[in-house]
Amino acid sequence: MNKLLTAFPLALAFAGLLCRPAAAQQAAAPAAAQAPDKEALAALVADYENAWNRHDAPGLAALYCPDATWVNWFGAYSRGRPAIQAHYAAVHGTYFKASHYYTRAIEDLTFVKPDVAIMHVRTGLSGDTRYPGQTFEFRRTLVLAKRDGSWGILAGQNAKLNEGVQ
Repeated sequence: MNKLLTAFPLALAFAGLLCRPAAAQQAAAPAAAQAPDKEALAALVADYENAWNRHDAPGLAALYCPDATWVNWFGAYSRGRPAIQAHYAAVHGTYFKASHYYTRAIEDLTFVKPDVAIMHVRTGLSGDTRYPGQTFEFRRTLVLAKRDGSWGILAGQNAKLNEGVQ
């Protein structure tokens, strides 16, 4: 009986090693299938930048899911596309009216499920009239959802990077 108890875990470990190449091949297939989704998500990031620089509150809000949430760098919380659009209209009508937003990089993208992804985007902003002459760097955390064939922002939060933070 002791020999059986010792041999069984070894057999399981050996079987696990044999299955690894098949698992790696299966993992490669979803990665290839994700290529169009990665392209769509990169386009969403570019569309956000373009809508921001047009100061287009409806265009920004359209990138969010209807039930999305957003937290800005001061902690203001908006829930739902209409509230998010109202937030963007308010800030782009005042202190962000002449702002310029840019994307440095998509730092990472993780597909939690085929239709749910988490992304970190490194961005920057100049032209905030509350802080004349200053440029700020941010890291945006986005939860993205694919609904009816299209990707949208389901939840997001923007964090201002302190000086020296990479």
